[in-house]
Amino acid sequence: MSMIKVKNIMKTRVITVDSGINVSDAAKIMTNNRVGSLIIMKNKRPTGILTDDDIVGVVARGRNPKYVKIRDLPLRKKFITASPEEGVTEVTKKMIKNGIKRVPVLKNGKLMGIVSDKELLLVSPELLDILSEKLKARVESVARPDRTISGICEECGEYSDSLTNVGGSWLCEDCTD
Repeated sequence: MSMIKVKNIMKTRVITVDSGINVSDAAKIMTNNRVGSLIIMKNKRPTGILTDDDIVGVVARGRNPKYVKIRDLPLRKKFITASPEEGVTEVTKKMIKNGIKRVPVLKNGKLMGIVSDKELLLVSPELLDILSEKLKARVESVARPDRTISGICEECGEYSDSLTNVGGSWLCEDCTD
């Protein structure tokens, strides 16, 4: 398990953007490429990550995404990255600790790829239980009833990207009907 390295599971196709573009254009790029994040570049170096949550935040605050530039967003202070040689277990711990779903992979400051919770779960189903427990614990402190999260449905046991909190239990769309 710990022998699996990031370089063996990372996706090498990473969509990048300049921090000067607006959030609306960033959203279009994410949609067109079917990705949930973009790596923000400055002088050909990765400096941060923009996620779908960041875009939702702009809209939720009533700001027009056409007039908000990526560089003006309150993105995460710490830019969490991994190296290609790092073990999958270490990266998983890093993701849980920081409450993130995606980690850019850098070698000597150069962008090599990206690893998301989905890749981790494919190589290590046993991490699913750990991730879902940690995620559940973290989410219970911040979740509002109208919020959805990713994790394991407490009814059917299947992984879902849109669990809803129903009476204190996290359920997938099928089980909430």
